[in-house]
Amino acid sequence: MAEALSKTPMRTRAVVFALWSAEELGLVGSAEFASKPPLPIDQIDAYINFDMVGRMQENKLAAQATGTSPSWPSILERANVAAGFDLTLQEDPYQPTDVASFNGVAVPSLSFTTGAHADYHKPSDTADKIDYADLDRVADFATAIVRRLMDTEPPQFAKVEQSQQSASRTGVRVFTGTVPDYTSNAKGLLLGGVVGGGPAEQAGLQKGDVIVEIAGQSIANIYDYTYALELLKIGEAVKVVYERAGTRHETTLTPGARK
Repeated sequence: MAEALSKTPMRTRAVVFALWSAEELGLVGSAEFASKPPLPIDQIDAYINFDMVGRMQENKLAAQATGTSPSWPSILERANVAAGFDLTLQEDPYQPTDVASFNGVAVPSLSFTTGAHADYHKPSDTADKIDYADLDRVADFATAIVRRLMDTEPPQFAKVEQSQQSASRTGVRVFTGTVPDYTSNAKGLLLGGVVGGGPAEQAGLQKGDVIVEIAGQSIANIYDYTYALELLKIGEAVKVVYERAGTRHETTLTPGARK
């Protein structure tokens, strides 16, 4: 992206590239930037974030935080004509990723992800498993969006009200071994996979299952699920209701401790 944009005339605004440290420890790098910006924060017209875009699955790409500006849906739709992704738009900017730092200082933001996978946060997430061709497609897609932002009026910021569920996504310590499909709009939690040997696999859950209830809590989306996780206790079995190929099933899952 930097190489491509370096060849683009800067007619109305410039582009800054930044790499953040300590995201997993609490968005430390991006929060420091937002609180003590090296350039005035009101001169930052938009922020584009990338968090896990190298493991494309079934051509699915999620654009998160689209609610931070009414301009985002049309900009994304136009850029996707050429890109051709199975694109999911998610309005919520209160994600556990660096986009939250910029939403907090009223900068219109987008965050791209291809979602979690079975190697998430494991040493097995090695470079040979990156889908480089689709990673290039994500970069080209984002480059087209940035070029458009360079030549148009800046997007206007819109505040998205934070729900109780999204506010509760931090601090979850139980481990279920589920790999959510963050790009899905399914009613419930669609599993993009399960961690080998983890509680979900031991409970018989599989990729493609849709969790609709856990520990008596109805699950309509990823936020309901992460909110429900806070009610679970390590080592205490809970009932999980899920759908597989349109048929409803029940199982028992015993959460472990997140390492």
